[in-house]
Formats: sequence, C-alpha cells, structure tokens
Amino acid sequence: MNRTMAHDVDYIQHTMHPLPANASCLPVPSLADALADPRSAFRHPAEVVSHPLLSRHEKRTILISWARDEILLEQVANGGLPELKPKSQIDAVTAALRRIDPQAAAEYRAAVASIRARRPLCRG
Repeated sequence: MNRTMAHDVDYIQHTMHPLPANASCLPVPSLADALADPRSAFRHPAEVVSHPLLSRHEKRTILISWARDEILLEQVANGGLPELKPKSQIDAVTAALRRIDPQAAAEYRAAVASIRARRPLCRG
C-alpha cells in the first residue's frame, strides 16, 4: 500500500501522538517563559503534568525550575519572613514532580524537610 509522504506524516502524528480535541484551545507558554516564571505560566503544578502538548522532559524541567523557586521561598520564609510561607507551593510542586520523576521529588522533599526543621535565627 503506497501512501504519500504527507499522509504518512499525518498518520504518524495522529496515531502515535494523538492530541486532545481541545488542544488548540490550551494555552501553550513558551518553555523559556515557563522556566523563568512557572507560576505565571501555570496556575497549579498539576497543570504542568497534565498538559498534553509538553513532553515528559519539558514537564520535568519546568517542575524542577518551579521547585527551585519554591525552595528559595521556603528558605526566605524560614529565615525571617514567615509571611511568605503561605505563598509556597512546594508541596504541590513535589507532588506533581513525583508523577514525572520520583527520585527528584524525593530529593526536593528532603531539602524542604531540612529547611522546615531549622529554627529561624534569633534577632535582637
């Protein structure tokens, strides 16, 4: 059976990597934007995991970037600005990352536990 090259490409794209019907309606942030500020590109870390147009590698990279941002927020909150603590989404980020890369998620959870176990420095 001979098919044209265009038909072959179309066949492969739709059978190997089918897109959801609403894929054209989904926001697709650039990878650079998502890495620079994941919170502005996605409302919740679970959106990264479920996004049908991102590769597994892109999802992992975005979630690790997000985890680094959240670790910094945890460190600042623990170091004297406790009002920032409620803004941290590190638990949600590590839960999402666990679905993509359980080992990396465990490493970030251990880092968070270490930060949270430290007492803020006494001032005065």
